[in-house]
Amino acid sequence: MDEGSQYKTALSLAKRALDYIARYGTPPTPHAYEIFYTVCAGQNAELNEALANIIADKRQVSAKDAEHLYEQFLSTDRTSAEMATIGSNMSGEMSGLLKLIDTVAVSANTYQSSLQSAEQKLASGPPNQNFEAMVQSLLSATQTMAQTNAEVSANLETSRAQVEQLEDCLKAAREESSRDPLTGLCNRRQFDIMLDEAILAAGNGNTPLSLLMIDIDNFKPFNDEHGHVAGDSALRYVASCLKSNIKDHDTAARYGGEEFVVILSHTSLEHAMSVAERIRHLVHSRHLVKKATGESMGRISISVGVTEREERDSAESFLHRADMCMYAAKAAGRNQVRHNPEEPSAEQAVAVGGQHGG
Repeated sequence: MDEGSQYKTALSLAKRALDYIARYGTPPTPHAYEIFYTVCAGQNAELNEALANIIADKRQVSAKDAEHLYEQFLSTDRTSAEMATIGSNMSGEMSGLLKLIDTVAVSANTYQSSLQSAEQKLASGPPNQNFEAMVQSLLSATQTMAQTNAEVSANLETSRAQVEQLEDCLKAAREESSRDPLTGLCNRRQFDIMLDEAILAAGNGNTPLSLLMIDIDNFKPFNDEHGHVAGDSALRYVASCLKSNIKDHDTAARYGGEEFVVILSHTSLEHAMSVAERIRHLVHSRHLVKKATGESMGRISISVGVTEREERDSAESFLHRADMCMYAAKAAGRNQVRHNPEEPSAEQAVAVGGQHGG
């Protein structure tokens, strides 16, 4: 596609995005524009689906809805752009450092040539001939070398500080890109990496490894009744219950929607069941209240599937078994912990709301 065609396409998408903003009564903020532009461009299927659900439910998209969608679906893209910018800046700093090294090398070579020339003259010429001029030449070369070194040293110190600052920014950006922005837990991409590493480490060390698959019971009705803000609060609450009941070497992640996963390293099935029960009890023990109004939202509960790694497990089979255990907990009445991976019957699957979210 040539530049003219790209411009016409972008302009068409921009007009459509503004039309949607007007149609659904959304305040025209930059985030709202980015959301509708992305939807019109078809660049994020999950965002399209989430927006369609909001429109089908309320026929409008509020400022809060737009911010929620942006945080959930587009903030990671922003982090990636930040990382690219930081990487570009670091590349520029490294290019500057290489130029400084070249300057030092040229200066050193020039100084060495001056010394060699003086040495040859002293060795071949009569004593004291042009001695004073030779000394003056060496002094001048030495002063030039010293000045160059001082300038390079100052520039290196400045560059060192800038590179350290960029490294800190890059580290922070990488950390942010691996986190779910709403709950602060690992995101799905980081979880996949951590699970592969945990399976490899458990196999090499012949140590137990367990997995929890967790789903909030009846989350959609809760979200529909109390709103997205309350739903987000419930997700953060469950995340805090996970964090407070696992160790530093364990990994908790938001797997998607209202579903969470926990990798329990060096943990047998028996101990994993105990951890799961503690988390389940803690989640259900608290009455949730809307901060703005003081309105009681009741209790929420979770269904938890627990399984231990088997010798030939891949990440996919390990996750599938944990998922089936979680379904068994749903089929048993929710607010349960189960380690039996027997798949529920078709009738049970319908009773718990089909696949996920029940």
